[in-house]
Amino acid sequence: MGFFDSLFGRTKIPSGKMDQLFALSTALLDIETRLSTPFGKKAGIVLRTVDNSGYESIEKDVNDALHLGGKDIPVTARHVDDSEGFRWILFEGGDADDVINALHLTADLVSQAGYGDSLLAAIFDFKSWYLIYSYRRGTFYPFVPKPAHNRDDAREFRIAETLKPFMPVEKDPERRYALWDPPL
Repeated sequence: MGFFDSLFGRTKIPSGKMDQLFALSTALLDIETRLSTPFGKKAGIVLRTVDNSGYESIEKDVNDALHLGGKDIPVTARHVDDSEGFRWILFEGGDADDVINALHLTADLVSQAGYGDSLLAAIFDFKSWYLIYSYRRGTFYPFVPKPAHNRDDAREFRIAETLKPFMPVEKDPERRYALWDPPL
């Protein structure tokens, strides 16, 4: 950020932190056994609205990367715009490591294309709850939706406490944002 940016109150949105995402790979067995909830083989990345012309090349790069050289990553990717104006890249299939690798590869491609500041969150389906990764903070947190857009705060707290020894967990509950009705 330059002198004039700080003088006029402009701030630069930081690019997403991607390296902590691999903590999920090492913690997955503990999550599944300690919480008795299997990974649902679905995940997604949510992006702030992106310029469509540049995004089309990212879509092609993602699909090409998943099928690189005939060695398919057994994960399918689809691209969805939701009613709130966010863009989703959704992954399904394969085992958890395949999904995590596809997701990380895609986030890296988005970042290399100059849209790293558009990466908001990654979401992982654990059947009855979601694990959300905040790209801005480089932390994970559970999200347990209930009917009528309510949250199960007590269960989220218990899950977060279980996750703490295995991965970076968001400490500030005010920064544990809900992702209602994800298109997973």
